[in-house]
Amino acid sequence: MYRIKDSHRKIQARTIFLLLLNFLLGIGADAQTTTYYKSESFLFSFRRDNDLFLADYGDNAYQLERMGGLLDASRDQILKGDCHLLIVSHVNAYEYEDKEVVNEASLRAGRIRAYLKTRFDIPHDCVAFYIDRSGNYRDQVHVYKVYKPLPWFANISIHYSESRYPVAVEAAIGEYGAVPYVDLYRRGETGGYDREVYRIDDPLFDRTELEDYRLASVTDTVRRSKRIEELDIALATTITTRETVRKVTKYKETTGKTVVPEKTGLQAEKKVQTEKDGKIQPTESVRMEETSMEPSPVYLAVKTNLLPWCGVVPSIRLGTGETKIETGAFMPNLEVECNFASRWSVALSGMYSDFAYKDKTRDCWAVSEISLEPRFWLSPSGRFTGLNTGLFAEYGDFDVRGSAIDKSEDILYGRTGCYWSAGLSVGYRFSLVGGLGMGVSVRAGYRSVFDGKKYRYDAPDDRNYLETRFASTGFMLGLRISLSYRFQIR
Repeated sequence: MYRIKDSHRKIQARTIFLLLLNFLLGIGADAQTTTYYKSESFLFSFRRDNDLFLADYGDNAYQLERMGGLLDASRDQILKGDCHLLIVSHVNAYEYEDKEVVNEASLRAGRIRAYLKTRFDIPHDCVAFYIDRSGNYRDQVHVYKVYKPLPWFANISIHYSESRYPVAVEAAIGEYGAVPYVDLYRRGETGGYDREVYRIDDPLFDRTELEDYRLASVTDTVRRSKRIEELDIALATTITTRETVRKVTKYKETTGKTVVPEKTGLQAEKKVQTEKDGKIQPTESVRMEETSMEPSPVYLAVKTNLLPWCGVVPSIRLGTGETKIETGAFMPNLEVECNFASRWSVALSGMYSDFAYKDKTRDCWAVSEISLEPRFWLSPSGRFTGLNTGLFAEYGDFDVRGSAIDKSEDILYGRTGCYWSAGLSVGYRFSLVGGLGMGVSVRAGYRSVFDGKKYRYDAPDDRNYLETRFASTGFMLGLRISLSYRFQIR
């Protein structure tokens, strides 16, 4: 009797355990999936510094033909609210805050929205609008037909001024309240699908309240590779995927027979059926597993530290010992910084000075330095502005003599040697105009001086003397105030 009860208890315990395990696995699977909505994309080009929407410019004629065929057949879907149109104007990654740039982007979008209203009678409240400031597709405008209802938070207003006068432009842009910005993160193209994610940055809402535009578009194979499109671009789908490796496996369903694809945990299925003349058309199932994202833009910055040009060394003192190098002649310097992978950068800087700040015979100032510093930017925006932190290592030498060492007129003292430093840095960069910006950086670490020699020249004896070896090793503190110009190289 007791054995029967024990066996029942074991079965119940196993059943509870399996149900709990299944529940936890289900939560884990849901947490790793992201929903992408099918969309059709049309890319229109504008001449630089020109807001006219020209049908014969670039690829516009072909894109208008494609868009016309799609919207003629799906206008009723848009009016019912089952799907909506999204207009994205792309601008320069550094000038997006200029009111003239915002006005031109809005004006271009307004031209296209007016065309949609005139040609297809699509009302404005079915069209969302944003300005992409990522730097991709510069001077071009995307129109997407998104197979989902218009989100509640979507911006549908477009404000612009036909006049180029600054007062009129400022008044028009001021009607936005907050300019509707998005940032585009593009993934690779595999198996006939382009995945694009627009991250909405709207200061009017909390970031947790907004959903990104995650779009999966059929690749335009006719235009790019001169092949016939195999997929019906007018069909709607929802693609659920994990961000791992993407493959596309197709299964054809014929009339009277249905081939069911094998289901996997990474599967995203598309099931669509259309009816034409009473017949069920072939349906395609697409299994999708995501690839890694396309590399983010790479920027290159050229900088110069303003303090050495004014005669102040980047480090407040050479060391904690008796040698104090604080002011001298101006020191030319240059720094090159490469920004990549959205949050990382590497800076290489050099400085060289061999000048006199008063009298060359008495006040020689020779200092050189080379420094390498990897940095991590704390802002996730991918624009490499704001707060950053990093590690630095530098090497240099010096030869300083004259009144900076001793005020005596009869005896001339000097010091020479090499040094290396390493430590931590914290900095902040803000943009001024376009790619021009300013940066402030504070360094703290350890400095070691070696091969140090102290020498003096005795005027009465007219001789040079090499005196005791010196060492100025210990804590160092540095300050940099840099002027920089940054531009995109990829």
